[in-house]
Amino acid sequence: MAMPNLTGRCAVVTGAGKGLGAAYAKNLAAAGAAVVVNDIDLASAAAVVETIGREGGSAVIDGNSVTTWESSGAIVQTALDAFGRLDGLVNNAGVFYLADPSEEDPAWIEDMVHVNLLGTMYCGQHAIRHMTAHGGGSIVNDTSGAQSGMRHRGTYGATKGATASLTYSWAMDLAGSGIRVNAISPIARTAMVDYGKARGESGTDIPPEHVAPLVTFLLSDDAAGVTGQVIRLEGPQLSLLSRPGARRTTEENPTWDQDSLRAALPRLLELHQRG
Repeated sequence: MAMPNLTGRCAVVTGAGKGLGAAYAKNLAAAGAAVVVNDIDLASAAAVVETIGREGGSAVIDGNSVTTWESSGAIVQTALDAFGRLDGLVNNAGVFYLADPSEEDPAWIEDMVHVNLLGTMYCGQHAIRHMTAHGGGSIVNDTSGAQSGMRHRGTYGATKGATASLTYSWAMDLAGSGIRVNAISPIARTAMVDYGKARGESGTDIPPEHVAPLVTFLLSDDAAGVTGQVIRLEGPQLSLLSRPGARRTTEENPTWDQDSLRAALPRLLELHQRG
């Protein structure tokens, strides 16, 4: 199986101690990249680094949290100190829970926003500052189908929807800079999926390794023309998610009032549901 050649490049993968992040780090290393394996679970990160080294790759541990500006900057600095450069960032770190809106704990909400959204922003902004000054790079953010709405995932979906919006905006802002920004919406069996299964939800048995080549591709020169995309990989199906926006189906009225809205919205809903 042909792989991109990332020899001489360095990538940071956040939340890389287990699951998808570990699979991403190992696949990137197999393609020749030097990898910063970031995770606050140092034992898990060490196991990934050991595996990479045993297979002939190069990797170092970073135990900083993504949740503050300073610690996110330290993650990028680990790459610069260890390998002298940063070419790729995979914003994979995330937390997850299921809850009815009436039962959400404010502490859970804050934790999820800090890790899933602010962590992506902070790490990305530090990486962008370095990449802008050193000729470019590639950023891959993690999002989810929950951005379109799923039961008991209001806060989680909100962080992932915001991450998709961030991806679109950064890609536009950085056009012509040599920095590409994309997001992936992966389906694989992880601790998150097992958490849902334990609560009666259906899940998947697709291994994280199935998704990893997509990340390696996006960090490689093979994806030179790909930016500003949210890419979903679900088993054998690879697809691009559409950006949010107004549907072409419209109703027009010079002045909208209660009567005209009452008449128009049912028609729009019917046309929208027809697709």
